[in-house]
Amino acid sequence: MRRKAAAVLLCMASLLLAGCEAEKPDEQFSGPDITSVPTTEPASETDTEPASVTAETNAPVTTSAETETETVQPVSEGTTVTLAKRLDSYASLYEAEVQSVWDRIYNSNDGSVSIAYVLYDINGDRIPELVLNQGTCEADKMVKFYTVDLEGKLREIAEVGGSHAVFARDGSSGDLALVSGYMEEMTIRRFAMDNDLTLTEHDRFEHVLAESESYEDVEWDNGVWRIDYISASSFDRSTGAKSYINHAYSESEETDDLYLDFTFEAVG
Repeated sequence: MRRKAAAVLLCMASLLLAGCEAEKPDEQFSGPDITSVPTTEPASETDTEPASVTAETNAPVTTSAETETETVQPVSEGTTVTLAKRLDSYASLYEAEVQSVWDRIYNSNDGSVSIAYVLYDINGDRIPELVLNQGTCEADKMVKFYTVDLEGKLREIAEVGGSHAVFARDGSSGDLALVSGYMEEMTIRRFAMDNDLTLTEHDRFEHVLAESESYEDVEWDNGVWRIDYISASSFDRSTGAKSYINHAYSESEETDDLYLDFTFEAVG
């Protein structure tokens, strides 16, 4: 059951945790105070192989490729599927991956897990990528990027630091951006993806806020706008699931359980 929650908090002043214990929500870049538990049995993890990302990130960058899960219509190895089949399969592939990641972190950390995700067509090929920020707390958050490759399989293409980060877009180029903020210091990272599915951080802007500045002021001055996303979190095994549908610069909607919605609408 959904109900209107408090306005999405637009600032990012919470202190970065030294460890990864359950924490109070980030007062600037995190969503509302939320707790949850998984609603399904742990899903099996997918196998990944190393790939590459060409830019430095806030945290050590690791990437992987060829995360394989069952497609709507399985094809033989090396077979290229049609765009229509890729469009038909991405929602089920992404939903299975988010559920699997949630279950894995939840069961490995005694119920402590925090995720946020968004769908965004990074390279304009009509197949939206899944961008998933995951961890147990702000200190260990990492953002993973997924797409559906030409064989119709789920592929993890990159992993970058996600501490105190929100999803955004460049208003001119349409590039996906991650905006991170901590103790009046902020970073704006812009990403692009080639047709060979290589993700690149092609621009990085770092800034220390002046006394009169807000994070939103700097974002807007740099042509970057936040976008809607979904988040969910759990503090321990005894609490109930809470998810939030977060609207940029507006109210959030709260719902029970882990909320999975992979309806994609192009932005801009």
